[in-house]
Amino acid sequence: MLGFNIILERAKNGNQQALMRLYDLCCDAVFNASYRIVLNAQDAEEITHDAVLKAFGKLDSFRGSERDFVAFVKTIAINRSIDLFRRHSKEPFYEEIDNTADQIEDNDDFEDYPIEKIKEALNNLPDGYRLTITLRLLDGMEFSEIAERLEIKESTVRSQYARGLEKLRDESLKFGV
Repeated sequence: MLGFNIILERAKNGNQQALMRLYDLCCDAVFNASYRIVLNAQDAEEITHDAVLKAFGKLDSFRGSERDFVAFVKTIAINRSIDLFRRHSKEPFYEEIDNTADQIEDNDDFEDYPIEKIKEALNNLPDGYRLTITLRLLDGMEFSEIAERLEIKESTVRSQYARGLEKLRDESLKFGV
């Protein structure tokens, strides 16, 4: 099996097999990140393809590991997913709150819960809660980064996250988690 750097170099030279290997390396993670935001498989698939193509267009300047490449493509897909989410949202997906949840910690341990039940509970949350939890817990983004990408205040992100975790806990109990 070829190492990532060899595959990357071959892809930079236009080798179709190497490009397909790069696609295969990241497509599942990118699709899942996008799907968690847009909740539509067809849109997530289109975003995945667009993100990979955009990344392929920047291969010449890419320097990094396989993990960095996947993260790079995921970032493109997350941004496009958020844009699509915004375009289709008929009302604001967040509540503007300035004074709560300033000292949030990620101390809720959902690791022991069955992932399918958590996904089901997460999908039943209001969009703002679902989006902030997804970006924070599943995609590992910092509150400041989420605020920047969503173009809202960091305190609002923290509040949405705290309230979303509370609702997720409640929803999880409904599903017997």
